[in-house]
Amino acid sequence: MINFYYSDEYFNHDTGSHPESIERIKVVKELLFKEYASHNFIEPSLATKELISNVHDINYIDNIFENIPTSGFNYFDPDTIASPSSLKSYLSAVGGSVDAVDHSRDSQKDKNVYFCAHRPPGHHAEKNKAMGFGVFNNIAVSAQYANTKKNYSKILIVDFDVHHGNGTQHIFESNPNVFYASSHQFPFYPGTGDISETGNGNIFNCPLPSGCDSILFRKLFTENILEKINHNFDLLYFSAGFDAHKLDPLASINLEDDDFKWITEVIIEKYASNIPIISVLEGGYDMKGLYNSLNNHLKVLQKYSNE
Repeated sequence: MINFYYSDEYFNHDTGSHPESIERIKVVKELLFKEYASHNFIEPSLATKELISNVHDINYIDNIFENIPTSGFNYFDPDTIASPSSLKSYLSAVGGSVDAVDHSRDSQKDKNVYFCAHRPPGHHAEKNKAMGFGVFNNIAVSAQYANTKKNYSKILIVDFDVHHGNGTQHIFESNPNVFYASSHQFPFYPGTGDISETGNGNIFNCPLPSGCDSILFRKLFTENILEKINHNFDLLYFSAGFDAHKLDPLASINLEDDDFKWITEVIIEKYASNIPIISVLEGGYDMKGLYNSLNNHLKVLQKYSNE
């Protein structure tokens, strides 16, 4: 059984005519309640400033809170929008990602699986900078909490969003306990993610050329991530973006629905024999592509949780 962290609160984060729109969470909700209604659904808690400050500078956090508009929109950067009711979405996205860690420690099962159906995405958010549609780095706050508060000593984050998670990399590049592996179009937004960026020996980037198809993707991912990371971990995260799909309008990678099944399977087979898995939603901006590729990802998570 998958534990889903989801809230209708995400419908209140209004971004207008923006790629990271309310339509995305409508599609995600439709999939979850159509195909996975028998699973466990949990309302995420609201993260506190103290919790968020384990990763983000407190002055930056205060600035976000103080600049939620009373009407209209406020832009934290050219791509990142707040509306009057956005703050609870921000806090739910962080809170639910951390809740999964607490639940995994309290559970009696080794193979707990969590999917955090949050918005906005967060892997671009840096310690003191909003970027790429997100203001707080959901997965980074969760992983930092797992490492320092819940004694998960070796953590792997696998990010298959089409954009490099610059925020996640920067936050953990000096932390030998958290490994970050990312496949992404390069050169492309946000400009980071070169193969030469290795952090403290814990960063593994897999740049993909524009137009990359399934065959080349699987070859490069195998060479640059699967064959290079040979460690045992006690917690696995997916930074699960679905914008490398061939239908997605924001990039130029041509993955098929089945590629998202493949990447989930190969990562779990190598790194997650009997450990919790927390998957956190990132990008995906074509609604058909998002629905189908997310469904393939979840099918593999469901199988793992039932084994």
